[in-house]
Amino acid sequence: MTTAAVAPLSITRWISPARFAPYERAASGNVRHAVRLYDWNRELSGAVYELLHMFEVALRNAMDEQLCVWSAQQPRSHGMDLHSGAWLLDPAPLLNRLTRNGQDIHKARRRATASSQSWQPVRQVTHSDVLAQLSLGTWRYLLPNRDAGRQHLWDDALRHAFPNLGAPPRVLTAKVHDIHLLRNRVAHLEPLLRTQVVRARLTDVLTVLRAIDTVPEQWAAGHQRVSQVLKARPH
Repeated sequence: MTTAAVAPLSITRWISPARFAPYERAASGNVRHAVRLYDWNRELSGAVYELLHMFEVALRNAMDEQLCVWSAQQPRSHGMDLHSGAWLLDPAPLLNRLTRNGQDIHKARRRATASSQSWQPVRQVTHSDVLAQLSLGTWRYLLPNRDAGRQHLWDDALRHAFPNLGAPPRVLTAKVHDIHLLRNRVAHLEPLLRTQVVRARLTDVLTVLRAIDTVPEQWAAGHQRVSQVLKARPH
């Protein structure tokens, strides 16, 4: 049964007053219209999440490819040999520091271990397993800012992940930061009623993907539903 077949006042009982309040305000107090807006927001959240799926996969693979190359060139502290290209299993000191002293990697390894053991208990966790468990926030905090280490990593490795970047690196970092904020809103089921912000983030996603390559940009642009759902906002 959909909410269209449910009396608006009855469904609001299962939505907290605090959560429902923004929709009531946007609907000028009309509960029926507020429920329609709530349903629309749910659909928009789904469309944004689909877009973020395409974005995050392309972003992390582009960055990981360069980090693997960079890692394999980093000498160990004793200077006798080099780190592995599988940087998530053998992080160089700089990568360890930039991932919150390895906390992000450690959490991703634990999630990867739990996930792999649920399917194949005897299989060893691989670099790709851990990669899939890293959050978008990890990638955002590897991009350059005033931190000398992040700038060094950009100059030596990560700039090669964005060969089509037509702006200063700080612009890229800001865009990924803003996309990360939108991702958190969606993950926490927050309202997306400021549609101009969602439109801006759609543009940011396509801009960042274009900086990586036109293929993921066209892939996302051709499959995203965000524009369509935004146009269908109830009035």
